[in-house]
Amino acid sequence: MRSSISSRDSSSRDDAALRVEDLTGPLPRPVIHDVSLAVPHGATHLVIGPIQAGKSMLMRHIVGLEHPVCGRIFLEGSRVDGAADSDAQLRRLRARLGVVFEGSALISRLSAVENVELPLLEHSRVTPVEARQAARELLSEVGMADAADRTADGLGRSAQRRVAIARALALRPPMLLLDEPTQGLDAHAAHEVDELLRTLQARYGFGTLIFSHEVRHAFGMASEIYVMAGGTIVARGDREALEESENEVVRQLLHRRGGR
Repeated sequence: MRSSISSRDSSSRDDAALRVEDLTGPLPRPVIHDVSLAVPHGATHLVIGPIQAGKSMLMRHIVGLEHPVCGRIFLEGSRVDGAADSDAQLRRLRARLGVVFEGSALISRLSAVENVELPLLEHSRVTPVEARQAARELLSEVGMADAADRTADGLGRSAQRRVAIARALALRPPMLLLDEPTQGLDAHAAHEVDELLRTLQARYGFGTLIFSHEVRHAFGMASEIYVMAGGTIVARGDREALEESENEVVRQLLHRRGGR
């Protein structure tokens, strides 16, 4: 029987906001193999790789949408790799893990403030009035105060991304995951999103793990970079380490960056 989401393992180190150990999955046919990583509080790490490298599947495991074959996932020292086993465990994980999905995944018919207050209403004991006030304050922090009452489908891509970030941080999670956070944005808007994430992370101290195929992120935000290919991590390190790597996947990624 897989461990409860709330249990602690005495052999794990809980100095990291997120820790993945020897993860293989999903059942019944694994796509990712022996993946390990650790993201400290206040740090930004990044997972890059070509299309179908396994990035999305790794993220799905971390957020509790897939059953691993083996391996362990810890959030601040508590095992969460059993979250997919029950709705109750999955709800507890979602209350502690902020996620910004590709394309923002806002509810289009709801206003920005209604989207942001949803986690507070679902996972906390605040009143509707308190949730609405907290949501407006979060929207102000991400520069969206003036658009709080506009429906999500009436916002541009950059604005939707900001609202999604506010929603992901509504419960003050220790860890934030972002899937392709700047995809579809022009260079200026992408830079603004990057700077917003830096500001919020410095303010609240959460760990950040970004999944992206855009190599510019690797050299603009992350202190540690994981390169995935074929469902496993083939290289890791900082900018200097990757630039010296002999791995062919890494070389191709860096060459693509240099050609932009």
